[in-house]
Amino acid sequence: MRLLYGKPLAEKLHEWSRERSTALAARGIAPRLAVISVGIDPAASTYLQRLAAHGKKLDIAVDEVTLSGDATERELVTTLERLGVDPRIHGVLLLTPLPGALDEGHIVDHIVPAKDVEGMNPFNVGLLADGRPRFVPSTAEAVVELLKFHGVPLRGTRAAVIGRSTVIGRPAAYLLLKEDATVTIAHRQTKDVRAITKDATVVVVGVGRPGFLRGDMISPGATVVDAGINVTPKGIVGDVDAESVSPIAAALSPVPGGLGAVTTELLLRNVLIATERQQRD
Repeated sequence: MRLLYGKPLAEKLHEWSRERSTALAARGIAPRLAVISVGIDPAASTYLQRLAAHGKKLDIAVDEVTLSGDATERELVTTLERLGVDPRIHGVLLLTPLPGALDEGHIVDHIVPAKDVEGMNPFNVGLLADGRPRFVPSTAEAVVELLKFHGVPLRGTRAAVIGRSTVIGRPAAYLLLKEDATVTIAHRQTKDVRAITKDATVVVVGVGRPGFLRGDMISPGATVVDAGINVTPKGIVGDVDAESVSPIAAALSPVPGGLGAVTTELLLRNVLIATERQQRD
């Protein structure tokens, strides 16, 4: 079985971003990303640390804006709106999932589309659904970019996406459709997930459940992309039971070592793109 490592692709993305960052610096422009976190989520915290470390290498300042776990919707919306009009901030990222009763579907309306580097605002979601992506959720984009980088055929391929989240499942499905794959989405109300995954050549899983996808759920020769990040006492693991999947799959993206580095580089690339566009507007 072939492992679809993300590091080679992440390095190429970093090189391209380094050129963009250097060009901005020559004009005296310093890109800045504001990351809003509400409460503490271990997986989100890991992602934030990675963003800050990699952002430093690209001269992208990463500001953490921390709200307490009991923050109200009004407090969060006010924060997003303040950052939206701050000319020093070029990108805004809201870490999810949100705690408590906060309505993510309503709150993302208040992320300014031009700074929405994670593609969460309905305006950017609509462009993606229409086949004209501008800013796209970085993990979903990493799924497709990793497949393309490793030469996995997508045109005409049957693809199964397990999970319908707004940051992985749905946008990944739209991007796979854009590559002319035939896509089926399975979710918690799907009666027979196994029937769908067994019929697919490419399987993408992002449900936040360790070991969810087992070897008996895929067909021999399938390509599996693990988009899960689960913090366990044994470390970070994905949604794939690698031990049972490995003898059957033709290729698998490992966790860690697969999508993580690519996701980070794509998000930071979006910050640079947003910065460039804001200088033109």
